[in-house]
Amino acid sequence: MSSQTRRTDLGASLGIAIVIAAIIWLLPRVFPFSQVPENWLADFRQAAFAQVAQPTSDIVIVSVTEDTLASFPYRSPLDRSFLANLLGALEAADVKAVGLDVLFDQPTEEAKDKALYDRLHNFSRPLVVVNADQSVGLTDPQLQFLGLFLDGVDTGYADLLTDRIDGTVRRIFPGKISPDGRNEPSFVAALAKAVGKKVSVKAERIDYLRAPPEQDYAFPAYPAHTAGFLPKEWFKDKIVLIGADLPMNDRHRTPLATLLGSRAGSLPGVVIHAQTLAQVLDGRSFPELGATGRFFLLLLASLAGMAFAFIDVAIVLRAAGIALVVVIFWGLGFGLYANGGPLLPLVFPSLAFIISAGAGSAYLGRRDREMKKFIRGAFTRYVSPVVVDQLMENPDGLSLGGERREVTYIFTDLASFTSLTERVEPSIMVGILNEYLDGMCRVVMEHGGTIDKIVGDAVAAFFGAPIDQPDHPQRAVACAVALDAFSEDYISKGVAKEHDVGITRIGVNTGVALIGNFGGEAFFDYTGHGDMVNTAARLESLNKHLGTRVCVSKSSAERCQDIAFRPVGSVVVKGKTEGIQVYEPVLDGGVSKAQLDAYNIAYGLLDQDDKAAEQAFLEILASAPGDSLANFHVQRLKRGESGTTIVMTEK
Repeated sequence: MSSQTRRTDLGASLGIAIVIAAIIWLLPRVFPFSQVPENWLADFRQAAFAQVAQPTSDIVIVSVTEDTLASFPYRSPLDRSFLANLLGALEAADVKAVGLDVLFDQPTEEAKDKALYDRLHNFSRPLVVVNADQSVGLTDPQLQFLGLFLDGVDTGYADLLTDRIDGTVRRIFPGKISPDGRNEPSFVAALAKAVGKKVSVKAERIDYLRAPPEQDYAFPAYPAHTAGFLPKEWFKDKIVLIGADLPMNDRHRTPLATLLGSRAGSLPGVVIHAQTLAQVLDGRSFPELGATGRFFLLLLASLAGMAFAFIDVAIVLRAAGIALVVVIFWGLGFGLYANGGPLLPLVFPSLAFIISAGAGSAYLGRRDREMKKFIRGAFTRYVSPVVVDQLMENPDGLSLGGERREVTYIFTDLASFTSLTERVEPSIMVGILNEYLDGMCRVVMEHGGTIDKIVGDAVAAFFGAPIDQPDHPQRAVACAVALDAFSEDYISKGVAKEHDVGITRIGVNTGVALIGNFGGEAFFDYTGHGDMVNTAARLESLNKHLGTRVCVSKSSAERCQDIAFRPVGSVVVKGKTEGIQVYEPVLDGGVSKAQLDAYNIAYGLLDQDDKAAEQAFLEILASAPGDSLANFHVQRLKRGESGTTIVMTEK
């Protein structure tokens, strides 16, 4: 893969990952119901690992229960004389402060109303009473009575931030703007201020405490009708919250319900106020990520998923890896919170990771398909289908633009082709040539070679590119032998025999060449350049002087196994000063074992300038008159040449 392709892939992948993170960030804002599974997982962890409240709490709850109401002639409004007496008992117990979570929006019995009014306005301890407005459905007469009844008493709104989707109370209510434009504190904020705690109450997540085993709630709770008989020490210096604890009234679902069930996890409003007040007074801040932190976690998960897509493994292994990463992430999310760390979102980052990994895989898959389409289109015409398949499996094996690499080249040429075209009808000639070239190219591809070019009757091919073939010399020589066999068979029968088609001459050489796509943007060839390519072409033409059909350089022959060769000599081609050690492969049916042994003996004598060399070659010709290579050496010796260095005077 080129560096430009890598940069393009990285840039596109980064963009995709950012877009995915942004979309998932907006998802719960556009589709609020998508937040449900994330909320449930957060609630479950909070319920599972919530701290147990300390038994020495400074907060006490006095609850109006069904038993309390049973002693009154009417349930609502709550008997105000009873409340006045309750406040008196708490005042006598020397409480620190009282928070009264009871709404006084209408008159009852005049004497009882006056008794409570006097108690509220003359209470000697800090006192906060809940307030309300039209948002809870109060009418103008109710608001007017409420304002007059609580005039001069500290108040705070008792609203709860209830999730609109699942009704769970997760966050602290900080207060709100009153109809006349004033900043009105919440019930909890007003209580905190009343006891001298200067805090800024924010809408952060409530850090719910779990109830000790011996209590129903996280704080001591006593029925209101028993408070006057209980030991005063239980209330001394305590902040007492008074409110309803009724099965069908003012109960709200909390995160604790995910583990404790709906009944135990749904708390009275006064208990939730107690939880919130304790958190504010203790200065506890719930460990969670802010909006910026959640977005960066989404972005990190999306980038991780995209990086995961670049791992080159089978799709099943990739899917298993994605699942494993998600499981590990969830385990870390649970473990981190359990050990005092932040409550990380799990669902949306996991979704970002999975979608990004899928999108990255899809993008890279599309890129790979386009690459494979290009490879198939560019190489199918001249590369073995096996090689094309390997390139498609591993496009990195293809380096476009050119590279130096060791290859083995084959050049072939059909003898007397020019004269053949002059004496044979064009229609017949085309058929002969097409059938011949089709067979030659088929043999090359069967051996895994790459067709470089076809010029007239000549075929040029190479091995070792575009993919690595460590055995390319062996492949090329085996291919040359097979090409010779095909050509001999082809010219010995049919139309080729009838029109006396000449032999095929073949040259093979191994060396380093510059291989790649050369040309312009519209037209190019995948070809090779270099001296070793020219040498292969020279070896092909050398055959007509030697009388042979296949010539192989030493660089190719010495790396071939199971192929026998006869040494030709060190040939100095025209225009060169150094010789090339050339060999002729022993072709099937061409040279017998005895003939090969005899040739090697004669060649050894020739190499030593032994005058017996000529007689040794003549004896070979006596038993094998068609041995053109032996005859070539005899003719050299008769011309007065000696040794195994052969200097060519023509191409």
